[in-house]
Amino acid sequence: TVILGMGMRPMLVSLAAVIERSLEGSAYVVEGTIDSLHDSMYPTLVQAALAVLPLLLAALGVSILAVFWQTGFLITTKSLVPNIERLNPTQGFGRMFSIKTAIKTGFDVLKVALVGAMVWFAAVDLFPQIASLPELDALEAAEAIGTMTYDLAIRVAVALLILGLLDYFVQWWKHAQDMKMSKQQVKEEFKESDGDPEVKRRRMQIARQMAMHRLSTTVPKADVIVTNPEHLSIAIQYDAQTMAAPRIVAMGADQAAFRIRQIALKHSIPIMERKPLARALFAACKVGQEVPTEHYKAIAEVLAYVYRLKNRAIPVAS
Repeated sequence: TVILGMGMRPMLVSLAAVIERSLEGSAYVVEGTIDSLHDSMYPTLVQAALAVLPLLLAALGVSILAVFWQTGFLITTKSLVPNIERLNPTQGFGRMFSIKTAIKTGFDVLKVALVGAMVWFAAVDLFPQIASLPELDALEAAEAIGTMTYDLAIRVAVALLILGLLDYFVQWWKHAQDMKMSKQQVKEEFKESDGDPEVKRRRMQIARQMAMHRLSTTVPKADVIVTNPEHLSIAIQYDAQTMAAPRIVAMGADQAAFRIRQIALKHSIPIMERKPLARALFAACKVGQEVPTEHYKAIAEVLAYVYRLKNRAIPVAS
């Protein structure tokens, strides 16, 4: 609209001057030959094209800037690649009679109706000025037409601005609705992010089986099993020649604790009930970790009792 307001009057004045010179020149064309008609009309047409060229270039520039503002500098050949699916009549009819197409068509009809109404009311208001145009000379008529056209463009621009804002909020709302996930999509997303419950159960089962298998190789290394007595089992190993302190080689709760006791009985490893010690070690230690210093005395008593049972000398670190 700004470009139209700046360029309309000079363009119309130039066109009026071109038309005036053309009419004056036509009086000297006696014979209507092709050559004489070309010599008479060609300069006129060139001048007319030059008169409207700035406005056309400005409109082209605004259109290009609008596209860049929306999408940025984007060049793609994807739309040029042949796609046989575009010839599918089923998909074509589906797009033609979809709710999205109906809403877009209704909005386009609303645009045309609103712009048409604006043009009609503007024409009614400007009818006295239009009726007086034959009384004006060419330059005055061109200036009057430019003023009326600019006034009409302002009204149409206001209407399109209102429609543009309405369309923007409708598209924003639709985009927000499309981004919402259905209950099924939420379930699928949960499965992908947190894992399928069946797969998780299977994975946990395999992990338990592997843990039980490891117990079969680590528990036989223990010198004593300290228990809760039923819910916890801690397998402790101590070699004074290679270890600075007793080490936990295996521990477990409930089913794993029962499995540790089973393996200990199979390999004749002493099992001693020490509830406070078993709870403390289970809460504070991990498998492979040395026993904390605050539990040295309790562990020493347990190992001393075990060695007395086996009639072995109590090992002393070298």
